[in-house]
Amino acid sequence: MHITETLPGDRRARLAFGLDWRAYPLKGARAERRRYADDFGATHHVEYRVGDELIGGFAAPDTAEVQGARLYSGAARIAQHARVKSRVAALVLLQDEEQVHLVFIVRGAVRNDEVLTVEAARVRRLDIEQECLRLNLSLTTLGAGQSVGDVDEAFTAAALLTDRKAGRIGKLPVHVPAAVPLIVIVATVIFGVVKVMDAFAPPPPPPKREPTLQERYAKVVNQTFAHAEPRASALAPALLAKLGSNETVLAGWLFDHAECGSSGYCTITYRREGGSFAGFDTVADAGMRPVRFDPDGLHLTMHGPGVPAVATVSLKDVKDWPGEQALIDMVQTPPQRLSVKSYEIDSHGYSVKLDPPKPLLAVPPAFARTAHGKAFPMIRQGAWKIEGFRWQAPLLARLPPSMTLESLTVELWLKDQVGIHFTAKGKYYVPD
Repeated sequence: MHITETLPGDRRARLAFGLDWRAYPLKGARAERRRYADDFGATHHVEYRVGDELIGGFAAPDTAEVQGARLYSGAARIAQHARVKSRVAALVLLQDEEQVHLVFIVRGAVRNDEVLTVEAARVRRLDIEQECLRLNLSLTTLGAGQSVGDVDEAFTAAALLTDRKAGRIGKLPVHVPAAVPLIVIVATVIFGVVKVMDAFAPPPPPPKREPTLQERYAKVVNQTFAHAEPRASALAPALLAKLGSNETVLAGWLFDHAECGSSGYCTITYRREGGSFAGFDTVADAGMRPVRFDPDGLHLTMHGPGVPAVATVSLKDVKDWPGEQALIDMVQTPPQRLSVKSYEIDSHGYSVKLDPPKPLLAVPPAFARTAHGKAFPMIRQGAWKIEGFRWQAPLLARLPPSMTLESLTVELWLKDQVGIHFTAKGKYYVPD
């Protein structure tokens, strides 16, 4: 759950996003509320009414984080806003620096209440748009922010301050079953028996020991590499080759840019150069659909190629990973000039940025010495960004096997430097 800073005009009021939501009938709401609270391990909840149903959101905020604060659900306020509750389906995107608050509402009920990165929000938006097309729901997109993309209507965070009492999150009432008095009587009778049995019971087991630093480090390493991450050297050139097969000009529309993640499908954006929506819709084949025509009349977004499955960065290859300085020498060419060597056709317009790597787990130096070279060698993680042109794809294929690809953006440059320009981002790992 994400909690915002205090709201203007009330130093104790704060908005919360990321609750778990369910709908249940008014009749028998108490039992349903308790059931969902137990399922989610919730300590707090918020409710609002839609017809004959209650829409409930459940959360378990950290006590220290919310001490002395009044929490209000951002999703509940959005759902009850006059511009939203009249819609069949509404998607609201509110950007806050590098995060996007995403709330999806269908017929007044909250379906999605999330705080995502800009890239993840774009993927979730496309999934929601496709779901609405499949279910024949009329979707209205509202929001504000430089990176949220085009919206049908502007909707800023200031709209959430209109009704300052809406969406109040409170503590769940303590559940006291009707049979408690009888249980107390029975427990009193049993208590004497238990005391006698305790004399014959074996001693309790020793308290569970705290995990050692080695065990904690092993857990962090396993969690880091639990999900397969594609190698940048394999996926980046493959995506550039796939995107290269798309038409640059199609029915009066010019390729603008494409965005790809590490899985799923890419999305491709064209801009109008004399064409029409109807003309593009006529030539679009099944592999391009769904096609989304932007309200500005100048852009459209279509379904791009699928992200292929490639080799992944694996912990079992750690012995082949270069150290930090060796990795820098491999991916950054200080002269940054054209070379006559066949495998060094890089440099012109090709730039590499490496953020300093940080340990997966902060541990004392003594532990680093004992773990180095054994079952769990010390590993550090950093972020990287590479920009260049499509003809420099051979350089990407030479990246070390410890570099993952998280996103790839491809653009058509027509001004100072002309060509297909790419921006690739991901993570890299180096052993100590």
